[in-house]
Amino acid sequence: MPPKKAKGSSDEEKAILDYLNRTNRPYNASDISSQLHGLVSPAQAKKLLNDLAEEGKIIVKTNNKLQIFYANQDSIEVPNIEDAEEEEESIREMEERMNKLKEDNKVLNGRLQGLNSALTDDQMRELIAKKTLEMKTNEERLVQMRSGDVISPQEKKKIDTEYNAMVKQWAARKRMFKNISDAIAEGYPGKLKDLFEDLGVETDENCGVDISILTK
Repeated sequence: MPPKKAKGSSDEEKAILDYLNRTNRPYNASDISSQLHGLVSPAQAKKLLNDLAEEGKIIVKTNNKLQIFYANQDSIEVPNIEDAEEEEESIREMEERMNKLKEDNKVLNGRLQGLNSALTDDQMRELIAKKTLEMKTNEERLVQMRSGDVISPQEKKKIDTEYNAMVKQWAARKRMFKNISDAIAEGYPGKLKDLFEDLGVETDENCGVDISILTK
């Protein structure tokens, strides 16, 4: 028969003891089983914890049948002032590093968002093609403006036709007005100019317009 393993010498006991000393927090048996990721079952953990308590390696407190286990504080090494100050300095440095990493992460996230919102290659090619066409159209327009030919021949012809038609109507109305004014002048005792002023009639001569210049 193999020799019986000494009490408290199992790997499971050592793992439990190391964990309690390392964390220095109170646990029940179920907590220990969970924290050790199933290395021991809750029932096994309870037995091993009680064994460790009987040996004086840990402390157990019972409250309404609930057992709470925690490390024996006599076995916990208390750091001296110098070690505590070094530890605090180390914590401050780690906090500074963490804050720096947070800032770097914020910058990187901003760059990532910019990249995600950027155009794809296909969208960029489409935009370049569109802008190239617009540039070519503007260059052609600029050449026309520099040459003085800012409208197309068709537009120019349409404007000339409308202009000539309006001038013809003007000339026709001018002749009609002259015939009427001549007829009035034969029987009017005064000057037609005074009559026109009284009636608010404006003639081409009053406005300084010579239709003959427009019909040349």
